[in-house]
Amino acid sequence: MTSQDLVFIVSNIKDILLGVVGGLVAYLFDYTKAKRNGDDEFVFQFTSMLVNIVLGAFVAYIVGTTLDTDIRYRDAIIGLSGVTAYNIIYLAESKFAEWIIARITGEKKNES
Repeated sequence: MTSQDLVFIVSNIKDILLGVVGGLVAYLFDYTKAKRNGDDEFVFQFTSMLVNIVLGAFVAYIVGTTLDTDIRYRDAIIGLSGVTAYNIIYLAESKFAEWIIARITGEKKNES
């Protein structure tokens, strides 16, 4: 293992951990918001929180690999991507699928 490999591993671990914290923050925020609004149907579930954390880590890893390391607010962007993981996945699912289909079929989208 070279020093470059070690730097690569450490930098990705940092991105993933930022996403884990972001996913946890997102779940706790939703939980406390529901409780403050009197929503008794929203109960704390460890598995839901774990899913949120995993999604946050995944999205943060993907966002982290697409950003240059010299961007000024890179860590904040990665952390917030963990918080907004559901929205990012929804956007990627809808827009990326359209983009792939357009690439495969060669269709141009009408822009008005």
